[in-house]
Amino acid sequence: MSKFTISRRGVMLGMAAAGLIPMTGIGLASAAEPKAGGILKVSHSTRIATLNPLTLSGPAEYPCLDMLYSGLTRIGVDNKPMADLAESWEGSEGATVFTFKLREGVTFHDGSALTADDVVATYEAILDPDRPASARSVLTMIDSVEAADDLTVIFKLNSPFADLPTATAHANARIVSRKALEADPATLETTVNGTGPFKLETYDSAQMVRLVKNENYFIPGKPYLEAVEMHLFPDLAAETANFLNGQMDVMLTVQQADYERIAGSAGIEAKRIPSGRFVNVVMRHDAKPWSDVRVRKALAMSVDRQMLVDVILEGLGRPAHDNILSPEYQYVIDSPEVPYDPAAAKALLAEAGYPDGLKVTMVASNRPAIRAQVAVAIKQMALPAGFDIEVETMPHDTYLANVWMKGDFYIGYWGMQPTADAAFRLLLTSDASYEDSAWKNKEFDALVDEGRETLDPAKRAEIYAKAQQMMLDDQVYIIPFWEDLLTASSDKTEDYNLAPINRYFYFENVWLDQEA
Repeated sequence: MSKFTISRRGVMLGMAAAGLIPMTGIGLASAAEPKAGGILKVSHSTRIATLNPLTLSGPAEYPCLDMLYSGLTRIGVDNKPMADLAESWEGSEGATVFTFKLREGVTFHDGSALTADDVVATYEAILDPDRPASARSVLTMIDSVEAADDLTVIFKLNSPFADLPTATAHANARIVSRKALEADPATLETTVNGTGPFKLETYDSAQMVRLVKNENYFIPGKPYLEAVEMHLFPDLAAETANFLNGQMDVMLTVQQADYERIAGSAGIEAKRIPSGRFVNVVMRHDAKPWSDVRVRKALAMSVDRQMLVDVILEGLGRPAHDNILSPEYQYVIDSPEVPYDPAAAKALLAEAGYPDGLKVTMVASNRPAIRAQVAVAIKQMALPAGFDIEVETMPHDTYLANVWMKGDFYIGYWGMQPTADAAFRLLLTSDASYEDSAWKNKEFDALVDEGRETLDPAKRAEIYAKAQQMMLDDQVYIIPFWEDLLTASSDKTEDYNLAPINRYFYFENVWLDQEA
């Protein structure tokens, strides 16, 4: 073994010493004819604390939202906007006016007709600064929403935004009736009057939420299931045992450590959904030593990405090479591979003025555990390059208060965004919602703004390619891998799937093969 290599065993021993690890298929649509009937039982590990479509954010709350409510648009498994309540839409030249045409004959669960006025009322509620609404931050460009007639909604924007049809697919932008919005806001927490494929029958946040078939759903023949039951299992061992014993049909989230065992069990179809979820190494560009791009690039070459996939993700992901956009994004470019090359990294570190190496402290929250696992693994990997990294792990609340968006060198963790624009404006632009690197590149900002007002896909591709290359050249972050979403179902559960962004499910397509 060369003095410039480090073994997989060495990384795992380092992680084990820190107490971070014990030393111990993508689903396809069924070709069969769907059958109506049956009750689908879904297990999850977090409480469904609210059903308010404007504010909910829990992992088990999103599937309920997706079944109970519909939006103007919806994110498909290809990560692009698809028709939902709106059957079509059109943007003006310059992307400042969008017209959405609604489906005819859509009704809420109480039988009342959906009209453009309900859409207007929903967006007025989302944009109301005095009302809690999770989608507001991505819809600030909306100046007004008007009902041209009962089935036509016109959005006028205060700035160009070509991605509005994707933004209207925001999970918390589902359409609520004006009547429900004008009632006591607290009623939205536990009662539902949506237009989704299922209706609420039982709500018990500590045990089970039961949804039953909406016979008047706007897609003829769907849903196939008579009901979906969401069962809470706070104890992971109990959840896994009940799923493997056949008491549950779907295990909403499978842990990486359990995936191989579950995937190898009889009668189970485990699914890996390629996603843009990632861990990133934050290096403040306004603080030494990270203000020197050579130091940032040296550390990037000190990370064995495939080994991180093998050790941290147990193979359930893909190496990444520092682009904030994963292959699932529409305008992603092919990022050049960043090879693990400690010798070249050590030389670059010396060129930057650190011939004897560099001692730094990396901070990691203890939640989720993957943050600290990555930190300790990088500590081991970067030693041959001359990086002496001390890993400081702290409680998540302390991390949020004292380190996140303030620290010089720490581990972040982010879910996938629906568009390139959303990803850029989440982290990278000078005015990003969670700008944490102090990169603040005005040329990059200008490219992102130009992309917003460009409707032509080919032109947008050119603009976003330049923006991504700029980000890679400046080594804004180290993004070592993309993490797969993991879920599983029984072999009698057909056409179960979810989107890479992990906010959109398609339970109206699911059916049970009782003969399996």
